[in-house]
Amino acid sequence: MDRVVMYIDMDAYFASVEQASRPYLRGKPVAVVGSGKRTVIVASSYEAKRFGIKTGMTKGEAIRKLPSLVFVEGRNNKYVDTCVRIHEILLRYTPEVEICSIDEFFADLTGSLLLFPSPADVAVAVKREIGEQFGITCSVGIAPNKLVAKIAGELGKPDGLVAVEKDDVERFMEGLPVESIPGIGRKMGAALKALGITLCRELRDFPVSVLRRRFGIWGDYLSFMARGIDPFRAQDPGGLPKSIGHSMTFEKNIGDRMMIRARLLELSEMVARRLRKEKVVAKGFSLTLRYPDFTTFTKRITLPFYAPGGRMIYETVTALLDSVRLKDAVRLLGVSAFNVRRFAANPSLFGGLDREERLWRAVDDVNDAFGECSLHPATTLLCARRHWVISPAYRPHKSYPYRRQ
Repeated sequence: MDRVVMYIDMDAYFASVEQASRPYLRGKPVAVVGSGKRTVIVASSYEAKRFGIKTGMTKGEAIRKLPSLVFVEGRNNKYVDTCVRIHEILLRYTPEVEICSIDEFFADLTGSLLLFPSPADVAVAVKREIGEQFGITCSVGIAPNKLVAKIAGELGKPDGLVAVEKDDVERFMEGLPVESIPGIGRKMGAALKALGITLCRELRDFPVSVLRRRFGIWGDYLSFMARGIDPFRAQDPGGLPKSIGHSMTFEKNIGDRMMIRARLLELSEMVARRLRKEKVVAKGFSLTLRYPDFTTFTKRITLPFYAPGGRMIYETVTALLDSVRLKDAVRLLGVSAFNVRRFAANPSLFGGLDREERLWRAVDDVNDAFGECSLHPATTLLCARRHWVISPAYRPHKSYPYRRQ
C-alpha cells in the first residue's frame, strides 16, 4: 500500500486562538506579544498580515505601520492545551501522529485508510472538528511523504486542502519556486538564483555534481527535494529536533555581568527542561547577544561530549560570555542547543537514577503541574518577574501534563 501523509498547519495559530476565545477581536488586526514594554510580535492575525505586520517586529514598528493594531498578551497554557486537544482529535483517525511544533502536525494515514473513504474525507472531518471545537481554521496537505505534504499544506493557506497523488508529485513540484522547499531560505535562494535556478524543475535538472561542490551534502538533498523525494525520512523517523533554544528581550538593558549570568542560568534551565521533555541530549550550544542598537551576534561551541543537564549548559554558555568583551549593555540574550541525539539512560550501580536526575525529574513534575518556573534555581531570584510567550516552534510533549484530570 502506498504511503499517505497528512500535514496539518493551524492558520495564524496564536492570533486565531485569541480571536476565537475573545469574540470582540474577530475581524480586527491582532498581534500577540509578551507583557513587557520591549516585547516583540510573536504572531499576527491575517487581518494584520495584510498590512505587513510580521513576527519579530517591535511594537513601535508595528504601530507605525498600522496604528489600529490590537496587541494581546500571549497565554502559553491556552496555546499548549489547544495543541494537545488537537493532537487528541488526530489520534482518533490514526495512531501515527507527530507533533511537529505547537501549530503543526503530521499524521500517517497509511494504516487507517481501510476505515475511511479517502484521505480527503479524513482531512475534511479533521478541519470540521477543529473548527467546531476551537473556532479556528487549519490548512491541510496530503501527499506520499512529509516533504510534499508540507509544501501542499503551505500552498493551501489559509483554510485550504491540497492533495497530491503519488503519480502527480513531480508535475506538482516542477513549477514551484525553489523557496517553496522547506529549508531553502533567503540566503540559499539567493545562492541558487546566482546559479540560474529559480524553479524546482530547474533545480531538478541541474547537475548534482555542481550542487554538491557548491553546497556539500545539501546539494544531493536539494536535487532529491526538487523531485518531491523526502531525503530525510530514513534519517529522522522519530522527528528529532534539530535545535532547541530560548531567548528573552529585557525591559531594561542589562550591563551587570552578574545579572547577565543569572539570566543565562534561567535560559539554560529552560533549554535543559525542553531537552529532557524531548528525551534528547546535546553537545552543541550557542549564546546570542543583542545590543540596544539591534546589533546581534552569536557564538557557538561544540563539546567533545553530550551535556547531561542545565548546569553544564550554563557553564558552557557563561564560558562563551567570558570570551566576549561587551561593548554595551545587552537588550536580548538567547541560549540554544544543537547537535542532538536520543538520550539513553544508564542505570547506576544500584539500579536507580542518580540524585541530580531524580531532582530535575521532580522539578519538571512540579512545573508541569503548577506552571513554568514554579520551582527554579535561587540565583534567578535576581531576575525580575517576567512574562514571555513561547515560540511557535515549541513542540509540546504528546502527554503534556497540563491535560491531567
